[in-house]
Amino acid sequence: MSLMRTLFIVALIGLGFAGGVLLRPEINTQLPDAHLDQVVPARVGSWTYVPNAMEHVTALATETTSTDQPYDEVLMRTYVRPDGAAVMLTLAYGKNQRQEVKIHRPELCYPAQGMKVQALRPATFDGIQSEAAHGPITGKRMVAQGPSFNEVVSYWIRIGDSYSASAWQTRWNIMREGLKGRMTDGILVRVSQRVPMSDDPSRHYAVQEAFLKELVATLNPQGRELLAR
Repeated sequence: MSLMRTLFIVALIGLGFAGGVLLRPEINTQLPDAHLDQVVPARVGSWTYVPNAMEHVTALATETTSTDQPYDEVLMRTYVRPDGAAVMLTLAYGKNQRQEVKIHRPELCYPAQGMKVQALRPATFDGIQSEAAHGPITGKRMVAQGPSFNEVVSYWIRIGDSYSASAWQTRWNIMREGLKGRMTDGILVRVSQRVPMSDDPSRHYAVQEAFLKELVATLNPQGRELLAR
């Protein structure tokens, strides 16, 4: 490598570092707490919250310390419908999303807890509209294999006013806000069901989307701003 090229690369790195320091957004110290346990009601349309009904997969990809914990609040509940259908709801909210501390994607959390991702594909939740996105919310559908069951999962991740489809898009959304001097909030909205391995996941996805649609419709304005801006 020539001396001029080496000096050019060093200069670029130095400019990037300086820009990162100058443009580093401030922590959202003024942002109020989400109070997810108060915002999300015990009754969601035809669904009822049943305490301690099922064991949930945690929203964390690894055992984290207080310095790299991406969430300020995590809510995990099981809801049951009169026909016996049950879903597990996980909400994980963080006020300050940044490159090194951000929401963990379920396709990383599940393998970290011993499950294997069997299927993962984009999803459009047609019945749930986002004013910020000017259309339906987008997310993912996933099947994760456990020791004797499959877990069928539907989720979306909101970073600021955007819905992240990939880890790279999450990084881009965070960087874009950072360049404006802002540190934005984010939330994981995940619904799942544990089912026999032989089950067709498509019918469970339909149940999950129905629950999510009822959930968003039930929320007060504060709750909708958090989950489905």
